[in-house]
Amino acid sequence: MDLAAVSVLVVLGGYCFAYLWRATAFTTRRTEGHHLFFRAALCGSLLFLLALELRTLLIWMSPGYRGLDSALVEYVGPALKFESGLEQLSRERRAEWIVTALYSLLLGTICGSLGNWVTPRAWAASRGLSYLDRLLLKSCVEQFWVCLTLQSGKVYVGFVSKHPNPTLEPVSIPFLPMFSGNRDAAGHLTLTTDYEAIYSALKAGRANQIGLPVNWQSEFELQIRAEEIISAAKFSLAIYAEFNREWRQQIAWPDQARSSIGTNSRFSGPM
Repeated sequence: MDLAAVSVLVVLGGYCFAYLWRATAFTTRRTEGHHLFFRAALCGSLLFLLALELRTLLIWMSPGYRGLDSALVEYVGPALKFESGLEQLSRERRAEWIVTALYSLLLGTICGSLGNWVTPRAWAASRGLSYLDRLLLKSCVEQFWVCLTLQSGKVYVGFVSKHPNPTLEPVSIPFLPMFSGNRDAAGHLTLTTDYEAIYSALKAGRANQIGLPVNWQSEFELQIRAEEIISAAKFSLAIYAEFNREWRQQIAWPDQARSSIGTNSRFSGPM
């Protein structure tokens, strides 16, 4: 029972640390099964060793703490399973393991929270997220365009308007399109709709004329299912134009494009 109590406290301390510290939080909160257990056990073991060293150092350096530690050991002692023939010194050692394990749990909570003060969120996210999640996060923060290809062959070019919670697997991606198009069987991209031209017209006063709300951009925001995305990459219009010299002739006129615009109530966007 004593060993089980120590193990539970150590693993719990490791889990708290891995869950709270940004550098490990994103992957920990997405991990399941034995991978999560081994992650927590590894962090907990390191914290237990740290707690043991700190406790030993404090006992040696501080008489006041030595008395506090003795009181804790005496308090924990009666809760341990009684075994006949066990010497008093051995019983005290068992109680000390429990106290050290409690310290490791406390350290896991404190160190995980304090570690965030010196761990930039952006760095932690780039380290712990998948390539797709990192790309979407950077698109949202830096406002650069990405190209998303869906299973249907539909392609949207734009930027992520609001990044989902990075600690959870994204269900949908809030996306503001600038262009849309499709890919043929060979994978060649053809842009057919220019939303950027529509935005320019709306900013110039067209939004008031047709009675759109002040936050009219939300009317263009798409909710693209993450499971529908088969490829994602940073997009450069200059590079695309270099390989597709007549791409402007393939773009729909604003009146044609406006009729195809969906709202955020349509899941996966205009077709």
